[in-house]
This record gives sequence, C-alpha cells and structure tokens, in this order.
Amino acid sequence: MKLKSTGLKFKNLGNPSTTIQTPDNHISLPTQVLAVGSVGRGKTFWITNLLRQLKESKCMDRIFFISSTVSSNLKLLKDLDIKEYDIYDPEDPDCIAKVLKSVDEMRDELVQYREKLKLWEKFENDLKHADPRDLDYLTTEMMLFYDVNTHNFEPPKPPIQGNRNPVCSLVVDDGQSTSIMSLKAWKKLCLTYRHVGSYSDGSPPIGLSIFCCVQNYVASHGTEGICKATRSQLRGIAIFSAGNMAEKKFMFNELSAHFPIEQIEKNYNWVMAQNPESKHDFLYIDLNSKPCHPSSFRYNYNDFILQDQK
Repeated sequence: MKLKSTGLKFKNLGNPSTTIQTPDNHISLPTQVLAVGSVGRGKTFWITNLLRQLKESKCMDRIFFISSTVSSNLKLLKDLDIKEYDIYDPEDPDCIAKVLKSVDEMRDELVQYREKLKLWEKFENDLKHADPRDLDYLTTEMMLFYDVNTHNFEPPKPPIQGNRNPVCSLVVDDGQSTSIMSLKAWKKLCLTYRHVGSYSDGSPPIGLSIFCCVQNYVASHGTEGICKATRSQLRGIAIFSAGNMAEKKFMFNELSAHFPIEQIEKNYNWVMAQNPESKHDFLYIDLNSKPCHPSSFRYNYNDFILQDQK
C-alpha cells in the first residue's frame, strides 16, 4: 500500500491533558490510578506514600479521602495533612457531590482573588499618578484592602501560593462492596476527572486525580469490582499478587489495548519472581508515561523495568 498526502493538518485547540508539573520520575497529573491486590498487600501504604512524595514536591495541595475503614488509617491521614472535613463515608450517596463542591469552591476562591488582584493593580497604578490632595482614587472597592491592624492598604493574598490552580486528589480506599461503586456520580467522575473545577473562560481546569484501592479488578456484581467507566480511563495501575487466575487474565487482556499481553505477563511474572516471600511487591504500569521515562513498567514504582531490546 502507498499513501498520498492530502496536505491537511490538525492542531490541538484545547487544554493539555496534563497541566501539573511533577518531578521527572513521578507520574503526570491529573491522573487516575488503580491499585489491585488481595487484603494486606500494601495498597494503601503505597498510595499514601506516593501522595506524600507528591506533596513534598509541592505538587499536591489537598487530598480527599473516601473509606469505610478510615479509623485504622488515621496515622497515614495525619501525615498527609488530610482534614477531618475532607473524609467521607462511601455509603454516603452525596460523597462525590460534596468533593466536587469543595473543588468548585476552591476554584471560585481563586477567581475572586484574581478579580481583587486586578483591582489592586489598578489601585497601585492610580496611586502612583494621584494628587495627594485628591482622594477620589480611594473608591469603596479600595477600602476592602485596608488593614485595620497595619493601618495600610494590603494586596490580596492568594489562596494558593503562586496564583496557580490547586492540585487536588481523591483517594477511594476499601470502597469495594460499598455504595460508591454503583453511584452514577462516581462513574461520571471517572470519565470527567480532568474537567473538574472548570472555568467559564476556558482556562485549564483544576482537575481531580483519582487513586483507588480495591481487592478485585472485576466481579459479577456491580458493587464488587471496578466499573468499565473506571477501567477505560485508567492512566496507571499497580498490580499486586493476584491469586485469581481468571481475573488476572481478564485484567491483562484489557490492558493489552496499551501493551502486548505477552509483555504484561512477562513483566508481572518477573516482578513476582524477585522476592517470592514478599507479599508487597507489585508491578506498576504507567499508561501515560512521560517522554523522559525509560520504561512504562516499574518494580514497586521506585524502579523502572528496562525492557529487552529486540
């Protein structure tokens, strides 16, 4: 077969899919990551450590947590500075709506700050050219900036340092067999997580990264496994030791849309063979790896698995 060029070209007219700067060896954000493995494998331990590293790198500001077993993970939540009001019960039918409302409130606060900043910049400019005997530049709006403690006019303070979008994430831990998995709001969020906190002027939205820990990738009942909406939008998956061969085969088959199934099996088996006594080793597959990454496959996330060259 031969090709004949039409001369037509396409260009990206929208916002980039990843808008948050993260360290080179970390994943891109916003993202949707799934950790799958039987009980006691360390799924929550890994997710919380990943978020801690992102937080220390100044690319994670607020973390929402939905879990039915939150009381046993209080130490982990404290280390991540997760506030009590950002913790929700997966049986609450409005838990997703409450998270989205909080993100929208952060967006509105940032919009208000930017509007005040415009007023402040105008005020500063007027002040430079004002006649000291003429107080017309002291409008009612400008009095909003007067600080009674310092007796000075103070510029507005940004809600997030750097006048940037806040970086937010949602952790769903032990949500399997709870109501959240069958909520339409959850399924919709899995499809639209990059567009959460959108602006009316078309600026890049805030977005909401999702990190979900489950024991089963798929199951016959709607609340037991991960819905298709979630699985089809994954940007990364951590596969811990899986005893159910049929479920593992199904998982690898779906992931073969990104990589040959033989390559996935080879990497998984290699990881599991490194330390057969360990219950906590896992294969991480980055479905949206950065150009600087030497591989999309990782051993326990910390090490890239270099693929054999053909």
